[in-house]
Amino acid sequence: MKPFQIYLHLLLFLSSTATPPALAKYAKTGCNDKCGNVTIPYPFGLVAECSINKWYIIDCKDSTPYLSALKGLKVLGVDLRNQTVTVSMPRISDCQNQVRNSNQMMSFDLGDSPFLFSKLHNK
Repeated sequence: MKPFQIYLHLLLFLSSTATPPALAKYAKTGCNDKCGNVTIPYPFGLVAECSINKWYIIDCKDSTPYLSALKGLKVLGVDLRNQTVTVSMPRISDCQNQVRNSNQMMSFDLGDSPFLFSKLHNK
């Protein structure tokens, strides 16, 4: 059974050492800023040296970007102006027993990451 796909927006809390969003339109000097048709602006990067820290490393596999620190969520876009990253993931419900014959609830934990689920964009 193929999972439903929804788009989630993750809020970015940029470090005070990061370039202000209005000025940061592309990758750091010497770093690639594209993965397929998705622009990867700083503070994100396609390798550790091009990102601000481990949370912002994007893996580019077969021209598709993935947020490696968050279980490889597929990145659909990065919007520095709105401080959001749009990702694709299975639909998660607050209803229990979504997994047939199981008491498990489906969830996604952002853990210690600097990201939060957007209440504004996920209605």
